[in-house]
Amino acid sequence: MKDGTVMTLRENGQLEAKRAKGGVPESIWETYSAFANTNGGLIILGAEEGPKGEVEYVGVPNPEQLVKKFWDGVHNPSKVSANILTDDSITIETINDCDIIRIQVPRANRHLRPIYICGNREKGTYRRDGEGDYRCSSEEIVAMIRDASNEPLDDTVLEEFSLDALSWDTVSRYRAVVSAARPNHPWLKLDDEGFLVKLNAIGRTNGEGEFHPTRAGLLMFGFEYEIAKEYANYFLDYREADQERRWADRITSQDGTWTGNLFDFWTEALPRLTSGLKKPFALDNNLQRIEDTEMHAAIREALANALVHSDYYGRRGIVALRYSDRIEIANPGNSRVALDVVRAGGISDARNPTLMRMFGLISACERMGSGFDVMSNAAKAASAPPPEIEELFNPDRVMVKVYTGKLSAFYFDTDAPSNSSPSETNHTPASSSSAQPSVPAPQLALSHDLAKIVEVAREKESFTRRDVESALNCGPTKAKGLIAELLGMGIIASEGSARGTRYRLR
Repeated sequence: MKDGTVMTLRENGQLEAKRAKGGVPESIWETYSAFANTNGGLIILGAEEGPKGEVEYVGVPNPEQLVKKFWDGVHNPSKVSANILTDDSITIETINDCDIIRIQVPRANRHLRPIYICGNREKGTYRRDGEGDYRCSSEEIVAMIRDASNEPLDDTVLEEFSLDALSWDTVSRYRAVVSAARPNHPWLKLDDEGFLVKLNAIGRTNGEGEFHPTRAGLLMFGFEYEIAKEYANYFLDYREADQERRWADRITSQDGTWTGNLFDFWTEALPRLTSGLKKPFALDNNLQRIEDTEMHAAIREALANALVHSDYYGRRGIVALRYSDRIEIANPGNSRVALDVVRAGGISDARNPTLMRMFGLISACERMGSGFDVMSNAAKAASAPPPEIEELFNPDRVMVKVYTGKLSAFYFDTDAPSNSSPSETNHTPASSSSAQPSVPAPQLALSHDLAKIVEVAREKESFTRRDVESALNCGPTKAKGLIAELLGMGIIASEGSARGTRYRLR
């Protein structure tokens, strides 16, 4: 390795090396804009990328003069729309006898985005993608402008919609959940209209005339075909992975069999997302069974966060996926705070604060800024990998993954001793050429109905076909078919015969 080469530093999404031999390179302003509008990054003047992607320090002449010229540019509105640097953002260092300049560009506060160059917001707004800067689309710029506003995005009264756009059955179901969570809440004494006014789900323009839904009210309680008139890309999608079929279970807001609004999606998707979790056998002070775990709370947080932080004008909608070992939830819109701040917890900047209050009223989410802490604590309790959060661009999306670990109903502890006696197991001598290495037991992703049967089996020492019919509210034909599937998978075993047949977990 020759002098001036540092193999551990490579150009990436948050590092850009520039030679700057002839002064401040003009391309630096594109990178400044890109870092500011993405996740920040480090610009090194007096360096270049080597043949293997490594950064080689080549140095710059007169670094103090170069720094002054850069400061002149960053304070010039015709160069960049805003200066987001502080005095300690720029340093001069000497490495291997090479003078280099380090410029640490932070992620810009949302109120300042988009950061653009050359006085042209439409053509001078950039973001970072992989190892390069790209010019933002008009859709991305509009989304940043929307987020820059201090006004809540979801409390605007929609004059063009009447209250007929709302499902009053959904409102009744929501009130029932509020009553269960907060039985003495004073708003429960109001009629539906008064209740929705308190929620800020409906309102009057300038306080006069007829009531109309707010954006939050339309999203939470409206019919999908009405919501799509305001949010052209509105889409909710729950999917359940399966080994043999592409998806074992799926719910979308567009299938026409239900309202397609946020609250009814919540009530349909959440039980499915958590149906693959083990339930504790514990009793509360009233001797009622406790069926909640930290992982249940974590998945509630993940789903609620996606619903209240989404940019519903964005593309691709909300997608919630359930696998045997994790859940993944993605929502449109970028994160309004930096991801390291999200991971640290304590700060929240809800894109839809009215929706957040609505979900908070039914205890669907924890206090502001604590959601990622809840997920992290659940992962520790489940001996699972920590939760992951990723921000994607073009189109803007936030993806959260929560691993369920030992709290998954489908978790197989490969370190646990076998219950089989020596006579029941075929042993192959270690020296035999046919000896096979041990492999982890497979993890199975079950449909909602099959997972429900597994829950029944865990609650009972053994169960019958009639127990399945009762749990799923189905007929004997469907119950027999589902039991046959579990038998075929080896998850349950049968004992007895004819009408005396019972089933138990293996």
